[in-house]
Amino acid sequence: MQKKIWLCDDEVSKRFPVYTRANAGEVFAVAVSPLTWTTFGRLAWEIGFREALYDMGVFTPDEFSPAGECEVLGCFGGYIYLNVSVTRLIGVRIPGMTAEAIDASFFGDNTAAPPYRPDPRDENAECSAKVSAWLGSLPESDPKAATDAYRLHIDSLVSNRPDFAKLSDAALLDYFRSLTSESQRLMRRHILNTHGSNVLTGMIAQICQAVGADEFLAKVTAGVGEVDSAGQSFDLWELSRQVKSSPDVTAAFDQGVDGLLDRLRASVDREASRFLEQWDVFIDHWGFLGPDVWEFRSPTYRTNPEMVLRMLNRTRLAPDSAAPKARAATLIAEREAAITEIATRLAGDAAAQAQFTGAARAAGNYLAARERSKVINTRLNDEARSAIRELGQRLVKRGLLSKWADVLMVTNDEADDFVANPAAYTGLIADRTALLEVLMSKEPPFVFEAEPPPLSMFKNRTTGNAGGTKMTRSARLSGAGVSPGRHTGRARVVASLAADSKLEPGEVIVAVTTDSTWGALFLMAGAVVVETGSTISHAAIVSRELGIPAVVSVRNATQQIMDGDTVTVDGNVGTVTVE
Repeated sequence: MQKKIWLCDDEVSKRFPVYTRANAGEVFAVAVSPLTWTTFGRLAWEIGFREALYDMGVFTPDEFSPAGECEVLGCFGGYIYLNVSVTRLIGVRIPGMTAEAIDASFFGDNTAAPPYRPDPRDENAECSAKVSAWLGSLPESDPKAATDAYRLHIDSLVSNRPDFAKLSDAALLDYFRSLTSESQRLMRRHILNTHGSNVLTGMIAQICQAVGADEFLAKVTAGVGEVDSAGQSFDLWELSRQVKSSPDVTAAFDQGVDGLLDRLRASVDREASRFLEQWDVFIDHWGFLGPDVWEFRSPTYRTNPEMVLRMLNRTRLAPDSAAPKARAATLIAEREAAITEIATRLAGDAAAQAQFTGAARAAGNYLAARERSKVINTRLNDEARSAIRELGQRLVKRGLLSKWADVLMVTNDEADDFVANPAAYTGLIADRTALLEVLMSKEPPFVFEAEPPPLSMFKNRTTGNAGGTKMTRSARLSGAGVSPGRHTGRARVVASLAADSKLEPGEVIVAVTTDSTWGALFLMAGAVVVETGSTISHAAIVSRELGIPAVVSVRNATQQIMDGDTVTVDGNVGTVTVE
């Protein structure tokens, strides 16, 4: 048995031994708390993920470890990983696909993952037949309807939540746990949307390559519309125009974000009141978002509004010509033109032409549904967070915890005893909090195989090269071009949204990864470059919807690009050139 670094670390799968932070790092950017992972990670997200694989037909239940043990996902050193070996078998068992094609959709040109090594058990005729039927259904299906049903259900659940103030401590914990069944079902839908997106974009990529049009992939998957994760960007843009058009609201912003909302509420200006009305609508609609939204101790827009206000403070500086709806309209036209062009090149092969056009239309539906189910998951996560935060805040008021998030430092197995006797856990929580702070200061390895990396292999987190020491730099960096277009601008290395990034209009965002909270910054950017990601990652999908060139999977981008460098980002071919 492996030596564990963090108390909720999992065992490495012997059958499926390769793990990666790709994709997982977008939603689990920080080390997880014990209660988050042992309750929802193991009892909801892992199970829902597996059930989606059974629905696809690509796996059977007897191929995995018992429920309650992680295998598709895994926590190692406190950080969440996705099982690459499991994902590769999707490519192996889908006729016409390969493990390498699946790798490309997750890693782009990032070659950090060890090569696929066939196992006699990988080939499975029965699974291939079932997954072929699932694959055949993709071009004819629109998952948005099924996803919308979940959205209505979660809306109702949140609207009809019990009055937390009337619940006992134990009842609050019970309500928190009760949401795991909802989360399991929603994760199942989300993974079906995700793998549908993955397979369809993989098919499109193979066809584009076959006709000598690799650069068309980004255009075919752009401008799909109805992408919920981009929706907050459109709403924030409208808020930024309100700020820009009002001298009084602008003056309030000019004084800084601290105390901004109080100053606006004290104002008698009509435009200030109008801005606040729209602000309240925005928070009501998007308040559940925040960085690292799958970790329950993380802040949200509602609890920490300064996150949004800082981004809004930058977005108000953008010219009206940067309006995202105008750019999105251009992308829609380019998408249609690209689909027509490739279909024309396939005119001599009717079957291939039909396969391409079907995949192209279905990919748009699946990409939109994938982002929608991610947002719904985020809202459900915040419902669970709200319940456990209420419990933590009560214990803080009683002097039993120093901060509300300490309630998350116990495991699901310990939670009942903790609620009954929280004082008995004081020392344990202090020790765990100290270790968590160490883990939070580290960057886990991107990929590992068979043995989880020891803490000595974790790098210290950096803030990129904004004034730091230069490493050996390349004039031209390569990655995966995921959003079409070409842009030259000044680089801005953004480590996190914890502080004002100082991003100026037209600058190029350079980051390790991005998530749903970065939407407003994308409105300011001329282009986006990230170290991780793929065709269906957040940076890729939102960049395409906003009309921003983007290149993902650019290794060591934050170390090789300095703040202030002039860079040219070519999202068509996947290159970043330091001028």
